[in-house]
Amino acid sequence: MMLELMRLVQENDEERRLELQAQRMGARRLRARRREQRRTEEALMELAWSRLC
Repeated sequence: MMLELMRLVQENDEERRLELQAQRMGARRLRARRREQRRTEEALMELAWSRLC
């Protein structure tokens, strides 16, 4: 009984760790996408300003 309980707790811990890892990877991808969008916007603004001047 005790071994079964320990196994269930260990499985639950592993599942939680994997969920947190997936969330972190999702956050990294989101930050990378936002950085890429900012760079694109900056490039477009630079192009627009160069055409105005």
